[in-house]
Amino acid sequence: MDEQPFKKIHRLRKSGNLKDAWDIGCQVVEENPNDEYLKGAFFWVCYDYLKEVQSSIKSRAEGGSGDYTPSSSELERINFLLDRIIQLNIPHSPGDYDEYRSLLLQFQINLECLPKLVLILIKYSNNLFTEEDKQPFVNEKGESPSLMLKFSRKVSKSWMANEEVRQINIDELCSLFALTRQEAKDKQQQIWLDYDEAKCLVRAKRFEQARGLALNTLRRKQTESWAWGALATTYRNEDLDAAIVLFSKALCCARDDVFVLPVLKGLAPLLAKKNYEGEASMCVKRAVNCYVENGWNIKSDLEKLMGQHWYNAEVDLDLFPHFLEKQAATALDFLFGEREQRTAVVQNIHASGKGFHAYINRNQSLSVRLGLYRSKRPPSVGNYICLTLSAEDQSVIAAEPCESESMDDVGYIDGKLNIKEQGFGFVGDTYVPKNLVRQDMNGREVSGIKVLTLDKIKGKHSWMALTIDVLPLP
Repeated sequence: MDEQPFKKIHRLRKSGNLKDAWDIGCQVVEENPNDEYLKGAFFWVCYDYLKEVQSSIKSRAEGGSGDYTPSSSELERINFLLDRIIQLNIPHSPGDYDEYRSLLLQFQINLECLPKLVLILIKYSNNLFTEEDKQPFVNEKGESPSLMLKFSRKVSKSWMANEEVRQINIDELCSLFALTRQEAKDKQQQIWLDYDEAKCLVRAKRFEQARGLALNTLRRKQTESWAWGALATTYRNEDLDAAIVLFSKALCCARDDVFVLPVLKGLAPLLAKKNYEGEASMCVKRAVNCYVENGWNIKSDLEKLMGQHWYNAEVDLDLFPHFLEKQAATALDFLFGEREQRTAVVQNIHASGKGFHAYINRNQSLSVRLGLYRSKRPPSVGNYICLTLSAEDQSVIAAEPCESESMDDVGYIDGKLNIKEQGFGFVGDTYVPKNLVRQDMNGREVSGIKVLTLDKIKGKHSWMALTIDVLPLP
């Protein structure tokens, strides 16, 4: 009995004889275009050839270049094989060994460089991922993005860079981002999806929609120049003054001009339009200096700015920082609108050590990220702090140490500590939690800070100690 063609293709491929498997596959698939077994067997021949090309790219990158971009000949070969896969029109069957998921796994490191593959995979993105693919990788250093999130970010990057991929319309792209937010279990990394989507929406000239996402990113990355630059870009075509303020703030946050070259190039023409020709020249000169200092060839966009009638290479760059600080003075108004300040007491430190809760009154206690606390030393429970809040939604903009002051729902403890058998204690009517109590404190005079908190069992507010200090014996 003759061996069935799909089995022969499979056998030849498994034995490493890809050429004969290919030759037979090309012929029998053309003769039997609806045979799913043949198409499946031939797909894996194409896949093995693709794997060979990718192995070559990885070897070159890991050998020193670090660049996983395929050469023109490698891309031509990949596209040829992908065209054959497209012609197979294999039905999508979600699962661990799905053909399309296998392509994603093989090319996840450089997917953004392969427009044809992006277009293939986007077609099946709604059912491309297993539950495992939606889980981030977590270790002691933090969280690495899930495969699903990485895929969405790669698609975004490819869409921004490649005309072919932009046949995916912006609504379809935003639907992918929405699906990823809904299904991927990433917590720390989804902020980057907001940033990517904002850039795509700017490209699509949906500035107001982009602005909301840029604000989401910036409120968590207030010290990052790129985050201020992203928000500035959403104003560039609609409000010149706002864009100048925000680009100026981005430059005030910059640690190295290498990372703000797009900001310098973007701000220069805006300043020139507002007749700040000297300052526009300073932007260009700083960018030129950065290229020269790093030994790079100056790019055409910068050369074009250098050729503008207003450009003066003799400007004094020492004057630029003061101008930028003056322009950036109102930047926080774009981020949070009207602001207010409130005195608070540090109520507890988060278990992660990355933040704390600030007690304002019996009805309001806010979580504060440590990155917003303006002090060289981290806070301790009972410290008084000044919070800067958004008047609109009470989100925390900044926090810093301050002197103690009278607060309605904060008081001071002064009396004898009575420890109960259960391990907690009382000073008068003030409850002292177990974590503040040591047995040698029993009966001693103590002082500390207390706050009014809701007793859920009794359904009313009562005093609870935040700190306890034993007073010295007379």
